[in-house]
Amino acid sequence: MSLIDTVTFDVWNTLLVHEFYDDRVKNARIGLIARAFEREGFSFSKEDILKAYDHSETCLSTLWRQERDACLEEHLALFLEGLGLEATGRNMSVIRLPYANAILDFKPSLVEGAQSTLLSLKKKGYKLGLISNTGRTPGETIRLILEGHGIMKYFDYAVFSNEAGYVKPNRKIFEIALGGLGSKAESAVHVGDSMLLDVYGAASAGMKAVHFNKYTERFDRYAAQYYKAGDRYAAPDLTIERLADVAPAIEALSKKGI
Repeated sequence: MSLIDTVTFDVWNTLLVHEFYDDRVKNARIGLIARAFEREGFSFSKEDILKAYDHSETCLSTLWRQERDACLEEHLALFLEGLGLEATGRNMSVIRLPYANAILDFKPSLVEGAQSTLLSLKKKGYKLGLISNTGRTPGETIRLILEGHGIMKYFDYAVFSNEAGYVKPNRKIFEIALGGLGSKAESAVHVGDSMLLDVYGAASAGMKAVHFNKYTERFDRYAAQYYKAGDRYAAPDLTIERLADVAPAIEALSKKGI
């Protein structure tokens, strides 16, 4: 039996509430990019920007369905390609911040209990990690949000899909996190809201999984367009409805020797 010494967390709808699965962030990103181009003397319309967005969406969706991801620079290059522009340093600098930081205007909030749960686990001596798919909001921006909420300091290692090149549920992103933490899969638990990305993904890497189900239905409707479960399924080791139940859940798993 291996004692649990490591806990990794998903970000969206596990630590941060993401309520924007409609077109609000998309429209904000398009508007910010259009204004950035206008300031630099480009004459693209919002319709042009929308077509570029759709072009990059087609390319990125194909990549995500293959459980791979692109770095921020590749995201920007795809967007510029949709406008018929070369991915020069100048062109990429024009859209980098509007593209990457659009979600900041929506001020994602902490899930109730996140701060106290992380502090409690840290005091108990667990190694803590983050494993997050990023979509169009890169790891550098997610770090800013987590730092703003005062919780980034609790994590010993963080893996974001646009930096790792893989998205959950690909086991490789979990293995990268375990390597960075210096942890063994059999001694680690992953906490997340998605049955496919988090529970199945963690199980495929040999980790235990705690399903945090408060926001699962909301996310699954969005995720279905990019990630297909097929016959891939793993039962969570435990299911919780509150982050405050993470520490007791981990203690219960340790006692069971699961």
